[in-house]
Amino acid sequence: MKAIIALEELIKTGESRISLAKKQLSAHESGETKLTRMVKASTEENLEENTILLEKHKDMLAELLSQDIQELEEKERIKESIERKNYYHYQKVRLKRDVTKTNDEKIEAMMIVDELPENINIDDRELFEIAIKSIELHLVLHETIESDLTQIKNDFDDLTKDLIGEPIKDLGMFRYRIPIIVLQLYTLMLNIKQNIEEEELPAFRGFPRFEDWWIDELWSSHQAYFGLFKWRKIIKNLCITSDQKRAWKAIFANWIFVKKYLNGKGQLAYEYNFAFDTLIRRYAELEDELNEDNLLSMENLVKELTNKEDFLSVKKNHDVVTPYLTFKKEKLSKLKEDKKEKED
Repeated sequence: MKAIIALEELIKTGESRISLAKKQLSAHESGETKLTRMVKASTEENLEENTILLEKHKDMLAELLSQDIQELEEKERIKESIERKNYYHYQKVRLKRDVTKTNDEKIEAMMIVDELPENINIDDRELFEIAIKSIELHLVLHETIESDLTQIKNDFDDLTKDLIGEPIKDLGMFRYRIPIIVLQLYTLMLNIKQNIEEEELPAFRGFPRFEDWWIDELWSSHQAYFGLFKWRKIIKNLCITSDQKRAWKAIFANWIFVKKYLNGKGQLAYEYNFAFDTLIRRYAELEDELNEDNLLSMENLVKELTNKEDFLSVKKNHDVVTPYLTFKKEKLSKLKEDKKEKED
């Protein structure tokens, strides 16, 4: 039970503080160390206050332990359930009244709440993080693309309609994310085609096919990482404008996150993965390679390219100690000093 655990921790902290204060006063009395009058008075005052608090916390703990633990736990579960229900019930009201966020961020966050399935709840902080990222990626819906997103969402719902009650509850969030990624990739493809026509460049022949084993073995095989890196670079080279290149960078990050996550769930997520692949093939003409001969040929090509790469080299002017690491060391040192000062 949370209350009991918290009281036990408070008692431990109180006992530790009392022990330290007694040790300081004892050393002063014996002449081992010398406290100033002010420090001695403060130490005696803290000892008295912590002693009173310790007795109070012990009495509270004893009272709690004397009651029926199961009954208390049930009451706590009911209380938490009510608080959680009220939290999400009034979520949109809180989002609207948040004075630290812009109107665009609040509107986007409330739109996301409306898009979420009934069984999926996200706290305010995470909602705003998603909303801000959505705005950064220019995903605020305009009339020109709203109909496309609606159609993609309907297609996704149709492809996954038989998965109601499927065992992976947290996949519900992807009912929102997957159509957005498909829309992003579809829009990028249209923009590339439009630029090609306007500048009279060679015809767009489609995106190169990806290979599922790159995702399956990502982080465990440098060849998988290398193949994925090269594939990402080829598509980047198809992008004509700097905006398209930035968009592809964001799309790739979202795409690989979803693919890797679904792949990690194995067979439980096969249907979701298939629905995702079906949509990006249907709308963005992007698909994975299924021909075994082509797969083996590409694997050999990746091996040849890998042998030519120097994986031991590092970036020029490489810093072993990064700026963040320097900040972290200074932060930890400062926290340690502050803790020592408080104890003294």
